[in-house]
Amino acid sequence: MAELPSPSRVRAMDLLPDDLLADVLTRLPPCSLAASRCVRKHWCAIIDTRRLLRADLLPLRLDGFFCVLAETPRNYDDDTFCLFFSRPSTACRINADLYILDHCNGLLLIWGVNPYVINPATRQRVPLPPFPEITRQWVHFKSFFFLAYDPMVSPHYEVVLIPVPRTGANNIELKESSEWPPSPFTTQVFSSRKWRWEERSFVREGEAAETIADMQYHRFEAVYLRGALYVHCRNGSVMRIALQNDKYQMIKSPAWNEDLAYYLGKCERVVYFGSLSEENMWPRFRAWLLNESCGQMEWVLKNDISLQAVVENFTNVYTDRYSTPWIVNYQDESDWVNYQKDVSEVQPEDESDWDFDSGIVLHETKDKVATDYAPMLFLGFHPYKKIAFFLLSRSSRVVSYHLNTSKVQELGILDELFSVSSFPYTPCWMALFENN
Repeated sequence: MAELPSPSRVRAMDLLPDDLLADVLTRLPPCSLAASRCVRKHWCAIIDTRRLLRADLLPLRLDGFFCVLAETPRNYDDDTFCLFFSRPSTACRINADLYILDHCNGLLLIWGVNPYVINPATRQRVPLPPFPEITRQWVHFKSFFFLAYDPMVSPHYEVVLIPVPRTGANNIELKESSEWPPSPFTTQVFSSRKWRWEERSFVREGEAAETIADMQYHRFEAVYLRGALYVHCRNGSVMRIALQNDKYQMIKSPAWNEDLAYYLGKCERVVYFGSLSEENMWPRFRAWLLNESCGQMEWVLKNDISLQAVVENFTNVYTDRYSTPWIVNYQDESDWVNYQKDVSEVQPEDESDWDFDSGIVLHETKDKVATDYAPMLFLGFHPYKKIAFFLLSRSSRVVSYHLNTSKVQELGILDELFSVSSFPYTPCWMALFENN
């Protein structure tokens, strides 16, 4: 990885005309070019307006879905496994069967003796340094790890530990009525730039949203966008952590009922909140976007759709609508041992994105009463298009639903066991580097 210019060279380069400066910047490797956006606002404007970053190196397309499953309901700690759902051409080069803790813009955070980071596109795996020795206080917390990575801003990434208090008779040091998270909120953060774990404290802006007793839910999920990590606490709140200024705030979700399913994701570079409910025995999906203009956090309802027509048209498991459907890929984690290779040999494939904009508009059967509720699972939002993906439990069929045009398209069969979580995978061809 080439080094960035020294401060004296930066000042000298600022004297160059824009055309010459752009020519100099284009000679940098992709990772250094991405980091150069942070050197000067003027440099950032030149790189962005002239589109100097190669689009084929950045995560701009959806390749498939990683699904973390369990063999029995609510079995989140043991007997979990992972599968990859995608087109056959993509499945042949992606390994599954990994204990995935989190994902972010093409990188996967994998659990082992210590966490490590994988870029499936460049076939690199980087082990993180050992986690700091756990103190007596941390024994009373359950740990959730989240990735923060944006290759358009920097080649470096961070791993944020979110501790969640354990409750019970054995935990006499933590009162369930105590506010959570506290302020300051102290945790451990790993930086690939410094290549170490360090303790960081985040000061809360606004009021605490919950208590320790309210935080006892099984799975957490997060979205990283524009320098902020949004952690869905599964209890009616979203924790927005600003990693740049060490502050955080609690945002109430737009709707909450512990009996319904809720999801946090990003779509077209906006944070989205989705819900699946049942109405007149038919599934219904609602989606809100988070409006952050002028510093105000406001959820705006964008979609409120009945999925009746989807259930009626895609419940026949024997229907074969596509000759080249998406498939499920299982592979052994041990394959990663021999999976790494010289990044210079790995080039972005000339493979067009799946045409998610095609499909048909389905029409509901008016006044038809459902005899039984047909459950559905939400797989995720398309990161770059207004599209949501659903799994019909009875037929195991995966469909995409265009939220603007209402066009529906079938992708393939995904046999459901008991889904714990799923997320869209977007390949990124930026190389991973250990600490220089």
